[in-house]
Amino acid sequence: MATTKERILVTLTPDMARELTARAKREKSPRATVAARMLRDAIEDISDEEDRYLSTLGERRLRETKRWLTSEEFWGTGAAKSKRKT
Repeated sequence: MATTKERILVTLTPDMARELTARAKREKSPRATVAARMLRDAIEDISDEEDRYLSTLGERRLRETKRWLTSEEFWGTGAAKSKRKT
């Protein structure tokens, strides 16, 4: 039976292989399933961390910005004065 999932080859250190095997036995799941789940969780954690960082960065920029450009200034379509943040 063909699978729609992409396959990859991963080289593990002996320690990593032992840990993966032990975890798979504890969970009574195939090593590939456990490895795929661990990768998915790691990717989600990285994504969450990136979201938190970008949110903090955006909040800081909003808080610290002293001068805001008008649309005309940004696009160069007029000579309007910039608005100051209040």
